[in-house]
Amino acid sequence: MSNLPVAELAALAAAVCWTFTAILASPGVHHFGAVAFNRYRVVFAGAVLIAITSFMDLWSSLPDNAMVALMGSSLVGIVIGDTALMQALKRIGPRRNSVLFATSAPMAAGMGFIWLGETLSTNLLIGCGLILLGVVNAVWWGRKAGGQHRLEKVSGHLGFGIILGLTAACGQAAGAVMAKPVLLAGADPIAASAIRVGFAALVLLFLRAMPFAWAKANAAPTPAFVWRTISSATLGLVLGMTLVVYALGAGEVGIVMTLSAITPVLILPVIWFITGQRPSRGAWLGAALVVIGSGVIFLNH
Repeated sequence: MSNLPVAELAALAAAVCWTFTAILASPGVHHFGAVAFNRYRVVFAGAVLIAITSFMDLWSSLPDNAMVALMGSSLVGIVIGDTALMQALKRIGPRRNSVLFATSAPMAAGMGFIWLGETLSTNLLIGCGLILLGVVNAVWWGRKAGGQHRLEKVSGHLGFGIILGLTAACGQAAGAVMAKPVLLAGADPIAASAIRVGFAALVLLFLRAMPFAWAKANAAPTPAFVWRTISSATLGLVLGMTLVVYALGAGEVGIVMTLSAITPVLILPVIWFITGQRPSRGAWLGAALVVIGSGVIFLNH
């Protein structure tokens, strides 16, 4: 039996994790600063993943040549990608940030085609296209005019926020493609995630030790923000990242990244619940396109 349906479910589960991660992280990046908040969550998640890998004795699953590829994947996908993601989240909010991050799907599909020789059937391309169309439509019409809730506000220059969001998407896509051969060689997803997140933690701690003002925290931790940081790290990096790494080992990069990129649609009802502002009809049309696109991909198998 093909492993792809399981991979797709894992990718969808990761999207759910990242939906709530974005909501939890938004106040944290404003309180600590984007770089400091990302460092806190990466260090915590790295410690948890290393402990789990050691307890379950999963280190032996890593191929001999895995370290270089996983550290490279960590550098572009987490150190650069996640830091840019947090910077964009601070500037343009979780909803806009999510749609920009969704562009990691076509980026990953292109990289997988060029570097890994992956192919996509016509049905899969149609499904991926419907999902991306739904994502863009849902976010484009995701807020009614006049909504000024803190989750919808733009801080600073919108164009710079867009560049940061696209940088995060590119880093995520490149990191996924770089990790794929290691997973195909038999690496356990949890062990691979432990290396990726653990190495990113070391790099971010090194930057903290340097005399860079942008790497320092803007405010001291409080119990509420410590809880938000731990929750964000657990959902986004421990669970979400591991689910995506597992999915990459079992499925096509483009499909996995497309399904994990439906966060912009999932986030609509969450933001509606928090802000009390009902998304427009166009937003729900986008959600319907995402459901149809996901169905096309599942029916293909």
